[in-house]
Amino acid sequence: MNDYIYHYTSIETLALILKNKSIRFNSLKNVDDINETEFSDENDINFSSHVFISCWTNKEIENLAFWNMYTPNMKGVRIKLPKDIFEKYSFITTNIEGMQNNTFINGFLISKEECFNENYWIIPFTDDFYSIKYTDDHSLLKPSIYKKFGDQFNVKLGEIGKYKSKIWEFQSEVRFRLFIFPCKDLKGNTINPLIDFERIMHDNIPPPIENYFINIKNEIFQKMEITLGPKCSLSEEIIVESLIQKYNPNALIFKNKLSDLIK
Repeated sequence: MNDYIYHYTSIETLALILKNKSIRFNSLKNVDDINETEFSDENDINFSSHVFISCWTNKEIENLAFWNMYTPNMKGVRIKLPKDIFEKYSFITTNIEGMQNNTFINGFLISKEECFNENYWIIPFTDDFYSIKYTDDHSLLKPSIYKKFGDQFNVKLGEIGKYKSKIWEFQSEVRFRLFIFPCKDLKGNTINPLIDFERIMHDNIPPPIENYFINIKNEIFQKMEITLGPKCSLSEEIIVESLIQKYNPNALIFKNKLSDLIK
């Protein structure tokens, strides 16, 4: 896998990333491939609202489709960063009701204190960064996630947000992924996200947040490289230069090599 990852976005979003030094994780329910929010389970359960992702590509060569799809009129930017963007935390799950005691979590994106707070729980799966797998296998694109065995049940969380149709293969997408569950039911009563997991699913209790933000490591932030969109005007170039000068003077900015090839 490439040591660098790339994100195409608007100048407005770049400004927020630079000012806050953080990356937004968005709910899977808002992605461009509708297959990712559909499952083959017979019950009407939608898991996508509890899955939060940040989408990147490891494709180094610029892609006109990316510029067209993910930047306004090809006037945005492409952000390049080393893939080791975030701090990693290791901890032991002691005194967490619903989790196996003394489980060692190694290299997770979130600290133990933040994982288990009074508003939501972030379930510490350590496969939080991975490459999308592209397939036309319907059983993978719309997997069966939920299985019931008498009083017991099993949920294959790891299969969510992992596959996309081959029509998206040009994206060469890599993702960061978090599972975020509520600590209160629809009436405001406190619940345990693990012990009451089945209830959360059946009652479609959403997480209490729409977006989640993780800070970029300072040493990684300073290695940022920004490529201007192929249709950026001189004034937009000046805006980006001003943002970099104010918030990240160590970042590098590049004009687009495709600018002279596009009307």
